[in-house]
Amino acid sequence: MFKRPRHLQTLKINTMTYLTLPKKVFNSPLIEYANFRNGTFVNLIRLKKPYANGDSYAVYETTRSPFCSNGLFKSYDKAKEKFELMVANGSKDSPLIERNTTNSYEQN
Repeated sequence: MFKRPRHLQTLKINTMTYLTLPKKVFNSPLIEYANFRNGTFVNLIRLKKPYANGDSYAVYETTRSPFCSNGLFKSYDKAKEKFELMVANGSKDSPLIERNTTNSYEQN
C-alpha cells in the first residue's frame, strides 16, 4: 500500500484533492513568478533544504483553474514545465499582468 510522506498533506474539496505545501516551501527563495489581473499568481520556488526523497523545487499557485495545482518536484526541468503549464492555464481565466525571474536561482 502507498504511504504518503509526512511532509505532504492534501486538502479535499468537493471530490478534488489539492496538495497543501509544507511551511518549508514558503521560507525558500522564489525563482520565477507570474501575476494575473484578478489577483491570482503562480510561483516557482527552489527549496533551501531539499527533502530526503529528492524534492527540491515547488510550484505554488492561487489560480482558479481546475487544471492547476501545487506540486513538489525533484528537478528544475519538471518544475519549470509545470510552472509554464499553470501560467498558460491561468491566462485563460485572467490576463497576465506581470511575469519575471529573480536572481535567487542557482542551478545545481
